[in-house]
Amino acid sequence: MMAMTGSTVTLECFLSEKTRTDPIVWYKQSVAQMPLLVGSSQHFLPSVLYNEFNNSRFFIHNGSVSFRLSISNIQSSDEAFYFCGVRIVYEIHFGNGTYLLVKEKGQLRSNAAAVIQAPGSDPVHPGDSKTLECEVLTETRTEDLRVFWFRPASGDSHPGVIYTNNSRGGQCEGRCVYSLSKKDINISDAGTYYCGIATSRQILFGNGTALSIAEPVDTLLVGLAVALGCCVALMFFLFFLNCKRRITCDNCKIGDLQHVRDGSCETRQRRG
Repeated sequence: MMAMTGSTVTLECFLSEKTRTDPIVWYKQSVAQMPLLVGSSQHFLPSVLYNEFNNSRFFIHNGSVSFRLSISNIQSSDEAFYFCGVRIVYEIHFGNGTYLLVKEKGQLRSNAAAVIQAPGSDPVHPGDSKTLECEVLTETRTEDLRVFWFRPASGDSHPGVIYTNNSRGGQCEGRCVYSLSKKDINISDAGTYYCGIATSRQILFGNGTALSIAEPVDTLLVGLAVALGCCVALMFFLFFLNCKRRITCDNCKIGDLQHVRDGSCETRQRRG
């Protein structure tokens, strides 16, 4: 989303029927900065704005099916990612977010553009597929657009081209989304992927999207753990069985001894 300084924008977050009564939050994340909690709200309860966002420029609308954040008198410092999230128990589930691109009021219109990439996502497992997205925002129609994807090689500061859209004559006006699909992912695919665009007048790059790979499960360790568990269970079973046999044998000895004593007493009585 693009806005001029001094204007007003409204960011909207749609709620599912299951989450309409859960606490909702808005976060702001500037490039290379920690996320900041803007405000929160819950169904039929007053909204709360926090810290530097607790002023007349920010306002939260809590509707029945949507959760909106309005920012008036836009300033250059408002440029950032804005994420809407739902707090469920102790976790916050976020949407894809919206990047607010701010331009100075009165700035000459040109073919200025911005490349936006989400910083990262949850780790993917080996063998899975993943699609990385790159959002391009432009003020005017951008002609002859080319899209590049880069990933720095291990131990090398120079990125290598992963994918290039060589078709000429590509156009983008307002907002365009480009994607890079990765199939049958393995450990070597981990890294930060950068999206770049090239026009007849400029070359721009995004901040990169980190692709992390979940560690594969070591089947040998799992097998050893299962075997160890079985051995421990077998040891407890044998110990219990041995104790039970000892108790049975002790009872037998006591019974035999009592029988012998009774027999001796009976013999003595007969002799007497």
